[in-house]
Amino acid sequence: MVVQKTIDNLKDRPHEDKKVVASGIAIFVVVILFIGWGFLFLRKIQTGTFEASESAVPRDQLGEQFAPQAELDAIYQSSLDELRALRESSAQNQIPTNAGSQNSSQTDFGTGF
Repeated sequence: MVVQKTIDNLKDRPHEDKKVVASGIAIFVVVILFIGWGFLFLRKIQTGTFEASESAVPRDQLGEQFAPQAELDAIYQSSLDELRALRESSAQNQIPTNAGSQNSSQTDFGTGF
């Protein structure tokens, strides 16, 4: 009865008031769900049924067997070499062709001062 009266009262109110009430209800529901999840999660940890994520990867695939360090170093070095080559070729393309005429009063933006 009280809930129905409150709903009827909200029908006559502006849209902003309806949004505030709906937001409050949504926040309340999320808080209740979060508290319930936290309670169940902590209880599961206390009973010891919580599985650690480290068991997801087999031990034989960790370390050197998974990716040898020499292979990783080679990939890293080749990437560095490619980056240097790209940077040098880009720098060569950006060198102006009239490098000797820097003393001229003519610039890219018009006459100099």
